[in-house]
Amino acid sequence: MDWSSITRYRGEAAIVVGFVFVLNPLVVSAYDIGDPDRYRYEASEAEFFANDTYTHSIEAPPLDSDVACFGDSPSRSCALERAIYANGGITYDGPTRLIMDHEYSYVHVWGEGFFQPTTEVGHNGTVWYGLESVPREDALDGIATPLSRTNRGVRTAIETGAYETSDELSGTHELVQAGDRYYVVYPTAYHEYRGTERRLTVVVLQWLLGIIGVILVLRGQRHRIK
Repeated sequence: MDWSSITRYRGEAAIVVGFVFVLNPLVVSAYDIGDPDRYRYEASEAEFFANDTYTHSIEAPPLDSDVACFGDSPSRSCALERAIYANGGITYDGPTRLIMDHEYSYVHVWGEGFFQPTTEVGHNGTVWYGLESVPREDALDGIATPLSRTNRGVRTAIETGAYETSDELSGTHELVQAGDRYYVVYPTAYHEYRGTERRLTVVVLQWLLGIIGVILVLRGQRHRIK
């Protein structure tokens, strides 16, 4: 073994190891080391039929926030949209923003299909609000997120059936397209331990490694200069 070459590059080695220690919080966070909170998520497949109905394997809350009346949880907006559909539209003579602003892009009417809210402002200041039919394929293309654009947790739940993490997962209850199939990821179990986001021993170890890393970087740089 050539000890002279090892001694020659020990400054560079110390710097590399030091940076690894300094960056240890990123590793701890990435692998959820020491965090006692646990969340479990699973995927439910949603299947859409030509008669404008659908089915999914669990009774989850709304299947996608961009569609009213989409899932098993009724809401005030869903009741309003169903009444509008049944009456062929409504005329509103109040402030236009109250009727024209909404948080969803589509409405689903069971057995009738997808619709897009439309508004027309009359000469007397009234607003006609109605629903315009949209082909099922166009609506699904508009609301479904391709699997490749979802985060790692959502992809894992869809590809393997479940995903566990110590942090809440974003992108749940949103329709995801994987090939010609559609899925919704939803929480099935969670255990939260308030006030113990990460165990004290892990936090202390992180600080110690970070301090050691800084020392190694400084010593390695000093050795390189010499």
